[in-house]
Amino acid sequence: MVQAGVKQVAGNCDLVKIKDANPQRLYEYDLIGLGTPVFRAEPVNVTAFIKDMWSVGGKHAFVFCTHGTIPDLFFHSIVPKLKRRGLVVIGTGDWYADVYLPWHPEPYPTAGHPDEIDLKEAEEFGREMVKRSQRISAGETGLIPPVPPKPPKDPNDTPELRSTIKDTIDDPSIFKYHKELCKYPKCRLCMDNCPVYSIDLSMKPPVVASHCQPHCAFCTLVCPTGALEIDDFIDEQAPKYHHTTEVYAFPILDRAEAEGHFRRLVPKDKIGWDTYFYQVHNKHPNWIIGKGAH
Repeated sequence: MVQAGVKQVAGNCDLVKIKDANPQRLYEYDLIGLGTPVFRAEPVNVTAFIKDMWSVGGKHAFVFCTHGTIPDLFFHSIVPKLKRRGLVVIGTGDWYADVYLPWHPEPYPTAGHPDEIDLKEAEEFGREMVKRSQRISAGETGLIPPVPPKPPKDPNDTPELRSTIKDTIDDPSIFKYHKELCKYPKCRLCMDNCPVYSIDLSMKPPVVASHCQPHCAFCTLVCPTGALEIDDFIDEQAPKYHHTTEVYAFPILDRAEAEGHFRRLVPKDKIGWDTYFYQVHNKHPNWIIGKGAH
């Protein structure tokens, strides 16, 4: 929808997955938009993509994301990185989206997003970015926004709270690979959908989660046979993450709702306080590409 909005004003706009984009050919474009889902800051593949950008000095760029709670740290982190590559960041946008991490409540408070209202906002955002770029190019440099400030520390984000979570999901040892269940090379879903190319089943022994992104586990969701799993980690950590989400993330959403930034589509009494995603979506695959949770 962002692309649709850009095309309505600019006349053309390419839409390319980041894994297929060439960061050293972006100089061919006048306006560059970078969109990503975020947990808190940008995913590591996005950081690597920005690092490899070349010959983009003076180009206009905008950044947008989908998220389940808070995007502020993302913008504070990514905008300076883009500026260091010479880009002029002319705007940011964010929208709520559902959360499908195995250890989170199902349904999550942001379930139902993005909806039609969000999509229309995204389309308008695309239109606005082109118009703003044109006005800045014409000399209205005052339209260039400042670098987003670092969000204030949330009072609920305490050392005691963080100590309840043993954040080891970036530890390759938590991933279990069951070769006897694997359908490679006929199936490449985990390899093709890993955003950081952390899986290579062509190697002997197979490489699994060599440099994994924390809080992803997408490979385990799309695997059709259960050949990749982190069941032991989920069983151990899910209650701790559940508690942290309840006492940290949910109050942030409550404040956002009170301020008019968050439209709640799932009533509070319907949130999955007693259920986790992995309990509800427990058939392999847990997630079907192009269709969603299964």
